Order: sequence, then structure tokens, then C-alpha cells
Amino acid sequence: MLFEHCARIPGSISGGPKDEVPPRFVQSVPPNYSTGFDAKRINITFDEFLQLKDASNQFLSSPPIMKKPEILLYSKTVRVTLKEPLLPDITYTFDFGTSITDLNEGNVASEFLYVFSTGDHIDSLTFTGRVLNAFNMKPNGKDDKVATWVGLYDDLSDSVVYRQPPTYIARIDPYGFFTLSNIRPDTFLIFALRDMGGNLIFDMPAERIAFSDTLIVMDQRYHRIPDSLFFTSRNTPDSIKEKQPEIVHTDIVLYQFEEIPKRQYRMAYERKEPNMLRFVYSLPVDSIGIEMMDYEPAEKWYELETSANSDTLDYWLTDTTLVNQKTLTVHLHSPRTDSLNLLIFTDDTLRLTYEEPRQPAPSRRGQRSNEPAPKSRPAVETMTITTNMKTGGKMELTDRMQLTASQPIKSFDLSKIILQEQDDTLKKPVAFTFMRDSINVRKAWMDWKLKEDTKYFLTIDTMSFTSIYGVFNDSTGINFTTQKEDYYSILEITFDTIPCPLVVQALKGAKEDLVKQVTLTNGKVATIDYLKPDKYIIKIIYDQNGNGKWDTGDYLKKIQPEKVEYFTEPEVETHSNVKIELQWSLMANDRKEEVEEVEETVIL
Repeated sequence: MLFEHCARIPGSISGGPKDEVPPRFVQSVPPNYSTGFDAKRINITFDEFLQLKDASNQFLSSPPIMKKPEILLYSKTVRVTLKEPLLPDITYTFDFGTSITDLNEGNVASEFLYVFSTGDHIDSLTFTGRVLNAFNMKPNGKDDKVATWVGLYDDLSDSVVYRQPPTYIARIDPYGFFTLSNIRPDTFLIFALRDMGGNLIFDMPAERIAFSDTLIVMDQRYHRIPDSLFFTSRNTPDSIKEKQPEIVHTDIVLYQFEEIPKRQYRMAYERKEPNMLRFVYSLPVDSIGIEMMDYEPAEKWYELETSANSDTLDYWLTDTTLVNQKTLTVHLHSPRTDSLNLLIFTDDTLRLTYEEPRQPAPSRRGQRSNEPAPKSRPAVETMTITTNMKTGGKMELTDRMQLTASQPIKSFDLSKIILQEQDDTLKKPVAFTFMRDSINVRKAWMDWKLKEDTKYFLTIDTMSFTSIYGVFNDSTGINFTTQKEDYYSILEITFDTIPCPLVVQALKGAKEDLVKQVTLTNGKVATIDYLKPDKYIIKIIYDQNGNGKWDTGDYLKKIQPEKVEYFTEPEVETHSNVKIELQWSLMANDRKEEVEEVEETVIL
């Protein structure tokens, strides 16, 4: 698109009340709502001097025009020059978004649409709706810089969204609302796309999508004359859409989600440490084959550490010959998805080089003397052991003690790990169980019967742990105190019905960090105990497959994301030694919530 200012615009006159009225449409050539349209150029005139803002991104044509028109500004007139032939016998709607504003105050002509038909009549059906994030029930918001649109397709095949733009299209606003206007009577497939590629086609795995389980049949039910009683996303102020979204008319609500990635490929490989090789994949990896090139180790030359979801593999080298080589060449036999979406194994030869960290340049003061600096004695290498508790910290009664080593653990001596509790003025030994982590070769767990409000001492002596490199740990120790039992609160939620297994969650903060969750399969009462006194967001997941977590959707399999719901109160405040009792009514049909009285009972 090209933009010009071909006339001198007079300056603004100061004084008087601020102008808050957007530019008003005066006339256009050809006239708005023309039929038999065959023009190549359109002139649209407003009642005041204008400016164009980001018109190339704001302009949207429904049906889509792939070659965007040239848009020029002449004082009070916007000129649109078409660059491609139009479809026959169809009604077009040109939406300029927020690009047309007045010159001085920037008031937006946001409700203006230019409509015409290449046939003998104007199609007049209207379809409205809203797009919400399926996981948190929120719209994308003003900060989302990627446009999300909703399209209607007259091609009803599932694959159409991968192949071509929609027949009709509308952009959603920051509150998730959309209005599709001037639609002909027909049957359509509806699809929403957060269009990261900007090409009106679903062709990127990370693009968020939404779809309906049923087709949309547009008929005279959708012939509406907008007035004060018919609120759409175009004629409703933002303040109402934000605070009273239920007042805006919607024919459908679509729940947007990101599909689980389906293509397996190697995302990265690196050697940031001389004794460790890392391979990162897009999906969990069951197994890969790895062999050293140009060197044949005498025995097993690595310990394997996998990430929690098995998409990252860390190979800790145990052969010092390999560790000391700057560059290693490996043969990798690993999975990837081919062009036919089949999982195959491929063979690759990779070079992994370890680069020594750059040493800081010597200071000028250090350069004044020509005398060589005395050589420091090399420090004896030790392995560090850290815990998930800070010395002097508070341990929750639901916590476990986690030990993490800086190198893979080969062996340990439990006689050198001493746990004690404070009993009056004496320290008493505490029996504990010790367990290696099943995935992470550098982690272990300690468990014992925690006592409330008790001070503990943990001592890890020298040589308690030995790494695969024969390196011992240095001694370390911490002291900590457990929390009091009556510090916690209990949240008890009674549901009127359980349509399926429910995952009941207590969340915290704007990012809705998970604090605790329980799964309710039998009965109607969910109890979340050992909650710190705080304010929580309460959410449920309709766990249709009973796996205890939220599951996203799958378009081709026609699986919708699992539904979620929030308690009517934005936050529920809990208090120490208090049980909060909530009543929650789940409406099976429209899933509306009924506000119930919140009761508080002191825990005895």
C-alpha cells in the first residue's frame, strides 16, 4: 500500500472543548451499498481532515482480496484503487479497522464499512460471536500483536482451512467479539485463526485455532437491522464490552486452542560443557541411537539424563578421553516426521565443539608490572549438593526434601547423611527414606514423617556422594523449621452435580500459577487442604478423559479442548485455621453459575 498527503492540511486551532467526535461519512463514489459494482477506484469522503494509521494492516476485505488495494489520502477523502478482479455476484465489505482518524485528536471512524455488490442485490445476513482462550476463558486482549480472524467457508471439507482463505472474514476485537456482515444465505464451515503467517491459511503448528462442531446455516433468522436493542461488537462501546460482555449479542462462542505439535524433529544440539552433550526434540523421544565416530570407547561412555517430558536428552560423558577432546563427531539415529506425516528414523553425523569461556581482559593496573603473576594452586574438584530448602527457612508440611548434585550421582553413603530434630535442648536423630530420582541422574529425595513447628538439622558430610567422575561432595548443612498445622486453611467446595470427573484448582496471581489441585470423581465435595492464608482463583476442568489435567483440542479429529469454568467470585480469600465452604452450581446446558453464600467455619 502507498500513502500520500496531496494537499496542505491547515493546523489545529487551540482552545474550546476537546473534540471527541469521530469523522463522519459524507459520500462516496461509487455510492456506499452500490449494486452491479465494476469500478476500479473508490473515493470515500468524510466531514473533516483525516490521517491514515497502519492502513496496510488494518484494512480487511470480506471476501478476502489477496492483492491489497492501494490506499491514498487526499485531505478529507480516502481513495482506494483495486489491484485484482472481483468475484461475481457477491457482496463485499471493506473494513478499515482503526486506520481512518481525524487529523487533530485521532478519533477513529471505527464503525464505518464500505459495502458493495458485484451482483444485483446486497446480501444482508449478519453473524456474530466471540472467541475466547479455551484454557483461561479470556480474550486475546489489546497487547496481542497477531491478528485473529473468524472465517466462513462455503467449501465444507475439513482440509479447506489448510488450502485457501475463507469466503467471508471478520477480525476479532481486543475483547474477542466479531461481526460477520453482508453474508448470503448458504451453509458454511466456521473457523478462527490467530494468523501468525498473515496469509489467511492455517499452516503453522503454533497458530491458535477454534472451530465449531456443527455447520452454520445462514438463513433469514440472521437478517437483522442493527438498532439500540441489537448490540454487536461494532456498535458497543469498549467500556461495556469489557465490563458487561454479556450484553453484546453473540450467535456462537468459539474456544481457541493450540494443538499439540505433531511433527517430530531435532530442534537443537549443543555442548556447553566439556562433559555433556545435549539433544533437544520437538516431541518426547522414546529412544535414539548414538555412536562415537573416530573413537571406540572401551565400555559404556555416558550416563543419560532426560527432561521431565522426555524431549531433552543430556548425555554425561564418562570417558575422560572424550571429555578432553575439543570437538566430538557422533552418529545419531533419531526420529523425525517426514513429508507424509509418518514417523521415520534418520541417520545424521553431527559435530559438537566445546568452546572455553572467554577470560576477561586484564585490568590496566595489572598490566603495569612486568612481573609474572604467581601461579595459584589448582583447587581440588568437588561436587556440590544443594537442597530445595534454604537454611533458616520454613518447610511446608506437604513438601519433600530434594537433593540435587552438580554431577550425575554414581553412589552414596547414607551413614554420612544425618537428619536431626530439636527436642527441647537436645538433637534427636530422625529416620528417613532415601530415593534416587527415576529420571534425573543428579537428583534424590528424602522422606520422613514431618512434625509440625519443629526445627530440623540436615548434615551432608564430605564423601556422602560420589559422581560418575569419581568426584566427592564437599560437606554442607542446613537447618529449617516446619510450618504449624493451624497456619493452613481448608477450602471445601460442594457441587450440585458432577457431569464428569472434575479437576478443581486453586490458582494465584495474574498468571494463574497452580498452587494445588484435587480430582473429584465420586461424591460432590472437593476438599483442598493445606492452603496458605491468601487469595485464590478457583477453577475447574471438565476432565472428560479422566487423566487429571487439561487437554487441548484436535481439529482434524474434531476434538474440542476440555472445557473450564471459574467460580463466580474472582478471588476467594482464605484464613489460617479456617475452613471456607463454597456452593457451586454447574448448569449442564448453558453452564451459567449461580452465586451462592460463602460460609466460614473455624477449624477445631
